[in-house]
Amino acid sequence: MGTHTLFYNGAIMVEQGMGYMFTLNNLSNTSKSSSLCFRSLKTTMEAAWCLIWKKYQVFSPAAKMFLEKLQEKL
Repeated sequence: MGTHTLFYNGAIMVEQGMGYMFTLNNLSNTSKSSSLCFRSLKTTMEAAWCLIWKKYQVFSPAAKMFLEKLQEKL
């Protein structure tokens, strides 16, 4: 059992036969020419995503505009 912080590093460990990896689909090349494959778990898993920032945070103009546009969409 082990951990990794970068998907790419985990994929290399799997390619070298060091084990299996739980991950999200489509993060790596799993085509017929690849030595990796993806197998879905039998149950469907859903994840909730959150965007969090410090209260009273001073944003750059670009970050402020990004947050405003995001809030409009959500």
